[in-house]
Amino acid sequence: MPKYSIKSKLGDLMKSPKATSVLEKHLPGISKDPQLKKGFKMTLQFIAKMPGSGFPKEKLPDIDADLQAIIEDDTELSPTALEDAAKPPSSTPTYVSTLTALKNPMKRLEGKVVVLTGASAGLGKQISICLAQEGAKLAICARSMDKLMTTAELCRAGSAEVLAERCDVSIHEDLKKFIDKTVERFGTIDILVNNANFEADRKLFLDQDIEMLDKAFHTGVYAHWHLMKLCYPYMKGKSSSIINFCSGTYQVGLDLYASYAADKGAIRALSMVVAREWGVDGIRVNTISPVAITDTIMNKLTPEYSEWVKEQMKDNAMQRVGDPYSDVAPVVVFLASDESRWITGQNINVDGGQRETIHI
Repeated sequence: MPKYSIKSKLGDLMKSPKATSVLEKHLPGISKDPQLKKGFKMTLQFIAKMPGSGFPKEKLPDIDADLQAIIEDDTELSPTALEDAAKPPSSTPTYVSTLTALKNPMKRLEGKVVVLTGASAGLGKQISICLAQEGAKLAICARSMDKLMTTAELCRAGSAEVLAERCDVSIHEDLKKFIDKTVERFGTIDILVNNANFEADRKLFLDQDIEMLDKAFHTGVYAHWHLMKLCYPYMKGKSSSIINFCSGTYQVGLDLYASYAADKGAIRALSMVVAREWGVDGIRVNTISPVAITDTIMNKLTPEYSEWVKEQMKDNAMQRVGDPYSDVAPVVVFLASDESRWITGQNINVDGGQRETIHI
């Protein structure tokens, strides 16, 4: 039985000088390609199927034939693999899925009422836990009540008061009912965190239809528009904060993300305008562009693809994957608290220093 084929992991092929030689024959420079190095745990067959990979699929049969012709027990590592093996493993924070105390929580949000959307999983769940630990009263919503109730219980375990409501942020009536119930329960609103969003499938612009753009906008910038207006009467005249979520995708024009990037760019533009207009009312408006690995990302990916995503997300100045609880949530707490009282209209890239978003 052949030892190698296009179904072998790229990392295993790179450990064999002869397999590496085959790859270099058909794909010159592959052993030094920084993008393909991040996909060492994926197969050539899988990489070729990825949208936008640029992999010459027509070469697969010839590569496969040459790889299967290798009949040896390779134990020697290639120079490329030796170089990778010599590197110390990068540290990855432990993902927090239960209520774990922050180091010396300062209760910076004691008594503050926070409205947060998309709290059933991912960033929203971890941010909710962190806000609860800082003493906030929470009004959280999502479309999935089962998952949302799990978040609510985790927050209540830290003695937080929590209102959990089912809400589809793309529907204005749902948003109005959610805000009305929040004010009925807590009497006011101090902080709005617009976290919910719709991420379209990765497709070329020509393959994305208007329905995809509509979903992105109704869940994104339209929901932000409505919620900011609904919350304004309760936030004006005091130190209040609005935190909207953007993304580095719109900043760098990442291919295959046309509808998603268009929505995030619109959110950023809207946030800047509102920051200028509402500053006199004591309302700060800032955006966060985060990069972190979440349960929602991992759960919807195949194991093979998830490893590639993790490697991609390590391509930053810190050389590790970001964690939603310990890396992103504290920045939300800072912007929600009065410690950020002199900051408005800004975007903070909470991404470990992605190369494209570091500006000098």
